Amino acid sequence: LHFFCFFLLFDLKIFYTIEIAKKYSQLDSTILIFGESGTGKEIFAQSIHNESKRKNGPFVAINCAALPENLLESELFGYAEGAFTGAKKGGKVGLFELAHNGTIFLDEISEMPLSLQSKLLRVMQEKKVMRLGDDKLIPINIRIICATNRDLLKEVNNENFRQDLFYRINILPLFIPPLRERKEDIIPLAEYFLKKYSKLIGKNILGFTHSAVDYLLSLDYPGNVRELEGIIERACAVCERKYIGIEDLIFKYFEINQNKIKSQELSIEEQEKNLISKALTESKGNISLAAKLLGIHRTTLWRKMKKYNIDMVTS
Repeated sequence: LHFFCFFLLFDLKIFYTIEIAKKYSQLDSTILIFGESGTGKEIFAQSIHNESKRKNGPFVAINCAALPENLLESELFGYAEGAFTGAKKGGKVGLFELAHNGTIFLDEISEMPLSLQSKLLRVMQEKKVMRLGDDKLIPINIRIICATNRDLLKEVNNENFRQDLFYRINILPLFIPPLRERKEDIIPLAEYFLKKYSKLIGKNILGFTHSAVDYLLSLDYPGNVRELEGIIERACAVCERKYIGIEDLIFKYFEINQNKIKSQELSIEEQEKNLISKALTESKGNISLAAKLLGIHRTTLWRKMKKYNIDMVTS
C-alpha cells in the first residue's frame, strides 16, 4: 500500500504534510525532514523518491547514528584498495556512489560528527566524491534527503552542527507531526497494522473491543507510529479471540511501569540505562530482539547504547 495514498484517509495535519511532500518530490533540492522518532521519516523519504523523476534510480538509506565515525566515513564515501589495514582488495564503493542518479537518505543527520559534516558539505557543493585513501574525484548525480528528531538550530548554537551545512540542507523543510497531535489517525493505523500482522501469523482477528479502542486512544505514543505498530504486532501474537481486548494491549506497559515504580528514586536517564542493560542481557546481546523488548527501533537502541556507553552483551 502506497504510503501517500494510505495517509490520505487521515487527518488534515498529515494531509497537508503529504501535499507539501508531493510538491517537493518534483524538485531536486535537498529536503530536511523534521519529526520525532517513529513518525515515519524514512517512509516519507522513500515516498518522495518514488514520486520523483529519480524513481527508477536507487534509493539508498543510512542512519548516521548507527555507525562509529570511522565506519560511517567509509560507508558514505567508500575507500581505495590499501586505504587502511583490513581494506578489501579493489576497495569499496561508497553509498554516495551507489546512489548515483537516485536519492540518498541521511537519517539522524544531527549525529554526524563535525569532521564528516565538512566532507558532506564539500560533496554537496562540488557534486563529486573522493574515496578514502584515493586522490581521484568521482562525479555523482544525487538528490539528498536528510532527517532529524533534534532541534538543529539549537545544535548549531551549541556548536554541535555546522551552520553552513544546516542552511545547505534546510532548503525544503518538512515537518511530520507526532501521533499524539493527530489522535484521529490512531485507530485507522491500528486497523491497518491489525490486518497486516493477523494475516502474517495466519489469524483471522476482526477488530478491537470498545475498551481496547479507548485504551489505544489514551496513550501518548512517545515512539509514535512505530510504537503503535509494535503494540499491535504483539497484540496479534497473544490474542486468542476474534477481537483484540485491552488485556492484549496492556502487558508491555504494565511491565515497564513496574520497573519504573521499583526504581523511582533513580533519574529518568538511570532508569533508561538500566532498562536497556536488562533488555540486552535478556536477549544475550541480540540488538533486534532487545529493541523489540524495549519497544524501540534498533537504530534508536544503538544511539542510546552510545549515549550511555553500554557495551555489547555476549552469550
